[in-house]
Amino acid sequence: MKFRIVLCVLIVGVCLLSLAKGMEARNDEKRVAIIYGSRYGSTAQTAEWIAEGMEGVPKVMSAKDVGDLSYYDLIILGSGIYSGQLQEDMLAFLAERKDEVKSKIVALFVVCGASGPSAERYLEMFAAECGGITPILKRDFRGWLKKELLTPEDYQLMENLYKRRNQPFENYDNSDKTKCVEFGKEIWEAIKDAPQ
Repeated sequence: MKFRIVLCVLIVGVCLLSLAKGMEARNDEKRVAIIYGSRYGSTAQTAEWIAEGMEGVPKVMSAKDVGDLSYYDLIILGSGIYSGQLQEDMLAFLAERKDEVKSKIVALFVVCGASGPSAERYLEMFAAECGGITPILKRDFRGWLKKELLTPEDYQLMENLYKRRNQPFENYDNSDKTKCVEFGKEIWEAIKDAPQ
């Protein structure tokens, strides 16, 4: 009988020790959120691909649906660019919660039709909207245009833009999963061993 009691106490002790070590390991994990502003889904898809590059660790959420962020240690923000501006949900999110998140932001990305200096200006504008932060990493990505998703107002705007440029107004998909996943891997490498 005494042997069974001792054996039970040992088993319970080992289980509690294992549980405590498991909780300690979970506490060391990075708690990362990717928050995006997307109008027609291109930026949302980019955010998912970036999370994939980060081994699926981040919680991906729309700027319009963000709840309590106190759980998260690090935040990555992404926004589509529309008529030279950040997407409206991201602007609203930053207007309300910039002070809460700016010290946690480690990376920024934009999804737009521009590249080079124009895209860099969008990233600088984004950093300024975030309170003048200097993120560890930032990147611009191309997106898609799916005419069937556009609101009538956006359809007219885009159609006029392409007419002024003397270009055909056609659907396109310039998104690049590989580049997004690679960016996620770069972010993960930069933050995984950093102290929280």
